[in-house]
Amino acid sequence: MAFGKGNLTRRHQLVLGLVLVLPLLVTLGKCSFLPTSGFLCRVVSLAEVAQMSTAMEHRLLYVLTVPLGAILVVLCRLTLGIRILGPFRSILLALSFRIAGITLGLVFLIGVVATIASIRPTLKSMKLPYFARVSVILSLVAIIIVVTVIIGSVSGAREIRNVAFFPVFVLCLVGDAFSRILTKEGPRSALWRATMTILIAVLLTWLFRIPALQQLVLNYPELLITQIGCIVLIAEYLDLRLLSWMNPGADDFEESEDPPHPKSGISLAA
Repeated sequence: MAFGKGNLTRRHQLVLGLVLVLPLLVTLGKCSFLPTSGFLCRVVSLAEVAQMSTAMEHRLLYVLTVPLGAILVVLCRLTLGIRILGPFRSILLALSFRIAGITLGLVFLIGVVATIASIRPTLKSMKLPYFARVSVILSLVAIIIVVTVIIGSVSGAREIRNVAFFPVFVLCLVGDAFSRILTKEGPRSALWRATMTILIAVLLTWLFRIPALQQLVLNYPELLITQIGCIVLIAEYLDLRLLSWMNPGADDFEESEDPPHPKSGISLAA
């Protein structure tokens, strides 16, 4: 019996092996007892660049931790079979929680999503095109952020003003996805997928805060390549859907980040 789905040809498997192994060889070459250590640690590392400024360090950590989040999302969706709001939203929420804080971020997120879900039927009844609806939602989210910041400023609650750092587009993406699933699959599925998305985001937020992990990705950026191989490996050999029975409703299709075309029903990339 063949192991995996059988989608990878021998050439694909060879490339996958190189993607997984070559970066690990570079990492091994950084060991202090090897003659290549000094050169590789100096050339293939971001530790010194990160020390230039706090802003640079935060930006590099943002870039370097995203693929780690992608691996966790792929594991949850394919290996465990847990349905979420989409492949990117947990990662985007985790990055947002790092900025605004988990507790404040969760409360604000729930309020914004509830507002978007309540107004979306009205926008649909006006027969606004998809881009017009999303643009209205974008403006509405911006207004909510501004009003919240003003309330925080007037009341003297400085922590509330941190919602200004919550990316507008993340709130729009999560709110729009929740609203679409609520209409298409019902409240049980929408609440389940939203809850799972948030739980993964919170887990990612905690992981991203681990100092040892931050130093690892800064010192060994070559592992970004290995992470790509890990994602392909999971998709080919670990697509087990072990907990798919927990998902409310059917689980026989893949989620799409793109809205269906209103006439053909085919998903189009914006």
